[in-house]
Order: sequence, then structure tokens, then C-alpha cells
Amino acid sequence: MRFGRAVIIGGSMAGLLGARVLSDFFEEVIVLERDPETGGPEARKGVPQGRHAHGLLDAGLQVLDTLFPGLVREMYAEGGERMDMGRDAAWYTSGSWKPRYHSGIELILCTRTWLEWKVRGRVSALRQVKLRSGCSVEGLLLDEAGTRVTGVKVRSAEGEELLAADLVVDAAGRGSRAANWLEALGYGRPEEEKIGLQLAYTSRFFEPPAQYRGDWKMMAVFPRAPEEQRGGFIARVEGGRWLVTLHGYFGDHPPTTDEGFLEFARQLPKPDIYEAIREARPLTEAVMHKIPSSRLLHFERMERFPESFVVLGDAVCALNPVYGQGMTVCSLSAKLLGDTVGRQAEVSPGSLKGLARDFQNKLARLLSIPWRMGTTMDLKYPQAEGQRYPGLGLLHWGFGTLIDFTSVNTLACRQFYEVMHMRRGMEAFLRPDLLAAFAAYGLKSFFVPFPQRANVHTAPRAPA
Repeated sequence: MRFGRAVIIGGSMAGLLGARVLSDFFEEVIVLERDPETGGPEARKGVPQGRHAHGLLDAGLQVLDTLFPGLVREMYAEGGERMDMGRDAAWYTSGSWKPRYHSGIELILCTRTWLEWKVRGRVSALRQVKLRSGCSVEGLLLDEAGTRVTGVKVRSAEGEELLAADLVVDAAGRGSRAANWLEALGYGRPEEEKIGLQLAYTSRFFEPPAQYRGDWKMMAVFPRAPEEQRGGFIARVEGGRWLVTLHGYFGDHPPTTDEGFLEFARQLPKPDIYEAIREARPLTEAVMHKIPSSRLLHFERMERFPESFVVLGDAVCALNPVYGQGMTVCSLSAKLLGDTVGRQAEVSPGSLKGLARDFQNKLARLLSIPWRMGTTMDLKYPQAEGQRYPGLGLLHWGFGTLIDFTSVNTLACRQFYEVMHMRRGMEAFLRPDLLAAFAAYGLKSFFVPFPQRANVHTAPRAPA
């Protein structure tokens, strides 16, 4: 038995993936997008981060391949770069280089705009889905009892309308007004965790120099907190281009001028990115995007929450983009929404009662690991604004030592990638052989200086 109509606020990746999973259970799914329709993979005002480097980690790639059979293969055929995380990534992070090996953990390297355009094409072809551009959602509609959302107020070039829905999904990203709407309707505001970083990143496309012979498909040079706060990233993307993104925290932001961009790259913790791009030909102007903070809203903790309204994507959890988790978390969140609605249809045919609370509770559990992994490291910076809880210093030492350990122990690096790519939880590290080796390394850290116990200097070569 199908439900009636679902309305999704926001037409970026979270909204599109939400539309795909809901199309299995609703007669009609309407996606409301504020931006006008584009004719191709173009940057949009509503997704200012779209022109910068993004990553779809292994777990997110698996979701995409499941929801849209053949899409990943199609993207590889059209220029998306297939990458093995262990073999094809030259990755320097937190002061050391990661080993190179065949990991079996796969990513696709492409631009955000192209990926979203490809997904949009698949979603728009679904019979149940209707994409409406140039629409602004001004608020939620409630039933007479004030307990259930029944639709949304929409403003467009045609005027205002009240659009009825059996389920409303807010996937409007960082610009979501869900918290304000709920407060205005008498539900109060969700608790908010926020880590102030004053981050900015600057990106531009380059044509790789003909004489450059790098053995990587992705190179990352990330800072070691709290001593360093500059980083950079190169990815091979469709069209044979390099997408280069530089970032800096706390006002130390990468310039957009030619000279400033190169000089910032030269002053990264390692010179490898600078050496790669100094002879490369710029294809576009450099563009900057600023992220003042990462943020997590605890809708699941609200004492009252309306029926038939759910929030997902960056509207709930806007992560530090440097760690590349956002698109994968978005994909897994959409899959979770589909699974939750599917379970609801089995146990309560024709009824959505209890769905909203159930989904927000499950989503909170899904978000806990990527949120804690990212914010734990961010809070190593004394300038970072955010609540520091008891035991954080010990957690900093443990997690930081683990990352150092991954530079000299391939098994530890493999398990770290499993967790980072959201294929497994932290139980991945609970192997007796790994725990024993890590304990020995942790003891060593008290007596041996960091440069003598981690791979600080040598960028490993790709395996044959």
C-alpha cells in the first residue's frame, strides 16, 4: 500500500536522494528547489560549496549504485575517476604520510556539480517525482490539533500556495529554517552543538602539466593540529582536469589571486601540492567559500516533535567539509529514510504515525561517529569555539596517537579507512593483534619523538 504525497524542501543531493527512496512508497513526490533550473552541471547559488572538492566515500558509493543501478558505471565511462583509497591516494595528514596498498575501498573522483546533475537526471525520470524550481518554502502547515505537519507554504513566480502533503522532508542544507519554524509553531528549538572554526577554502581547476608524472589520483596535505592550520587537496576529475582546493582555519584563508593561491600552496606542511601545480595551467578563476562552523542539531532530543515531518542532510548535521564525509553521510541518511518508511509501511500500513520521531532517533545514531571523529580533532585547536567535555584531552591523545600509528602499520591504516569510509564502526579496531601493537606504539610515544616513530618525511609510492 502506497502513501499519498511527499514534499521535499531542497533539491541538492540530500533532497534528490530523498526523492528517490520515497518514490518507492509514495504516489507522488514533489521536490521544491529555490534556485532556477540549470541546463547542465552548473554551480548554483543554493549550493555555494558545489564548485569545491567533494568526496563520495565507499559507503556512499554503494548507496548510489544501489539506488541508481548502472549510474556509477556510467560515470566511470564518461570520465569519472575510479580510485582505490589505499593505492591511489597520496595522503599526508596530522603530520605523517599514509601507506600505499591495495585496499579494496573505492571512491569516485568527480565534481559535485556533475555528480548532482547525473543524479538529478535519474530522479527526474521517475514517474512519481516532480521537480519544481524557483520555489521558496515559507513555513509549515499544521493540523487543527497542532500535532501533525500537513504541508508547506510555497512562494513562486506564480504566487503563493498551500501545498498539502502526507510527509514533509526538510533537506534544505545549512540554510534550513526548520528550527525557526518549529519554534514559531510552539515546539521549541532543538539543542545545538557547534564548533566554530572560521574555515574557508579556495578552489580552481587546472590542466595538469604534460611533464608531471605523479602516481596518484588524489593528493591531500592536511594540517597537524594545533601546530598547523593550512591544508590542500588535488583530485583528478572528469574532463582530465585537476580540481585543487586549499583551506585554512581561523581567518588564515587561501587567497583567490594567482600569486596568493600558489604562495599559500607553497606554505602547506608539505610542498607536494605546490610542486604539482606550479607549472600547471589554470583553467578557471579561484573561488572562495567560507564555513564559520560545523553544526549538529538534536531534533531527536526535542520534548515535542510534530508527526509527518523529518529533517535530514546538512539541515541536521553540517560537518567540517575538510574530512569529506558530508556527501556519504547524506547518502546513508537518505537510505535510512527509505528503510524507515519501508518498515513503517509494513507494521502500520497507511499510517505515518511515529515515523518522524523514529527516523530522527535512528539518524542521530548514524551521525554520532562522523560527528565525534571530526569534532574531536577540530577541538585540538585552542581557537576552536565549542564545548569541551571531561576526558577530551585523553581522547585527543588516543585518537591522535592512532592516526600517527596508521602511518607505520598498514593493518591500522586499513581499519582506519574502514571507519572513515563508514563501512564499519569503531569496533574495527578491536582486534587483539592490532590492540597489542597499538598499546606498544602508545607506550613508545612517551619516549620516542614523533618524527622518529611516524612516517613524517617520505611519501610512499603506489604499489605495483
